[in-house]
Amino acid sequence: MNEPTTQAQDHDRRIGKLEGIAEQTAQAIIDLRQDMRELRASIRWIIGMQVASLLALGSLLVSILLKLP
Repeated sequence: MNEPTTQAQDHDRRIGKLEGIAEQTAQAIIDLRQDMRELRASIRWIIGMQVASLLALGSLLVSILLKLP
């Protein structure tokens, strides 16, 4: 008679563990999304700096070439 109660308690304990894991997984996904947003913003800045550097070097090269005899 005591075994069905034990099985029910074990079942509840297992479900509780699964709920905890699901909550942790959901929070990890939220954290990953935020990290990806921050990474995208950083990548945009890096690409912008690369484009600006390329334009500056191109302008320098053109000005040097125009000054050659």
